[in-house]
Amino acid sequence: MLLFTLLLTFTLDFRGIWIPRWSIDDHPHILAKLDGQFNHIFLQVFALGEAYYPSRHATTKRHDDRWLREFLEEAHRRNIEVSAWVNVLYSWGYAPKTRHQRHPINRHPNWYMQEKSETSILGSGVEELKRQSIEGYYLAPASPQVREYIYDVVDEILDEYDFDGVHLDYIRYPSHRFIYDVALRSKFMRAYCLDPRDLAMPGLQQRLSVWGNDDLDNLWRQFVRDDLTSFIEEFAEHVKKKRPHIRISVAVKADYRSARTEFYQDWPEWVNNGLVDFVCLMAYRKNIEAILNRTLEKINDPRKVTIGLGIYSLSVDRIRAQVRQVASLPFSGVVFFSYEELRKDRAYLNAFF
Repeated sequence: MLLFTLLLTFTLDFRGIWIPRWSIDDHPHILAKLDGQFNHIFLQVFALGEAYYPSRHATTKRHDDRWLREFLEEAHRRNIEVSAWVNVLYSWGYAPKTRHQRHPINRHPNWYMQEKSETSILGSGVEELKRQSIEGYYLAPASPQVREYIYDVVDEILDEYDFDGVHLDYIRYPSHRFIYDVALRSKFMRAYCLDPRDLAMPGLQQRLSVWGNDDLDNLWRQFVRDDLTSFIEEFAEHVKKKRPHIRISVAVKADYRSARTEFYQDWPEWVNNGLVDFVCLMAYRKNIEAILNRTLEKINDPRKVTIGLGIYSLSVDRIRAQVRQVASLPFSGVVFFSYEELRKDRAYLNAFF
């Protein structure tokens, strides 16, 4: 048993935990409750287009940042690294839309994703989004204005606070339906002289045949993936040029196949091409063996992958078994989602033993 415990300590170099915005009020007690079991924290400081610190670029939810500065100082004193957890494209949820005029949903409604009819995602009601399993309203990543907005937000965070990394969440499309914003279509038209909205036109289908139309459709969908990858690449260049020490991580859909085909999130390319420092697979399920094996087959360096475990829905015994699974493979470690569940049941701390 002692040998096994030492093995876990050796192989689980990364022991992380996500601290969501709804847990921030517990900030005076968080580090003590973690009981020295974690060496990396993802602290959510920007979500739904709102900043949890005084911001010049976004709606501000917390106007006092003393809590944040003290939290970072104490975490570093305990040798814990902290990444700023940022919701990138997911800009608003199911709650009644904010009336704050600084929020993009009011100031820049043209920044949001669109469907083929050129109708904005903002025109979809909450119940309609729920039926499609879409969390809320997403910004369009192809838009230069959206990218600049995200850069401004992240620059502000990293300039003002002593974070060790930036953690990107919701950097994906919510579905096939909302991939037709003007900026993305314009890029495609400049490259191929064809509006992707026209791919389903009967006349075009007749001229190209089924196979030709499928080829064009595949070309368009690859273009969407590549454009999101270009956002990641530009973001990394932007951050690293000024702050080469900052670690860039991304929370990603655990199954790379569905991530790529359903959400246009080609994260294996991001890892294998060195666009990000590491990714966190959101493997929130009872059985993770298949996901782990598929990932090992696809990724050149498994040390750039951490495995997110869903303690919100699994027992302590199951989480302990999953920790051991990960520890037996060449991944860098695990991340627990989330602190809120650990606060309610500190028995999850025993998963590392």
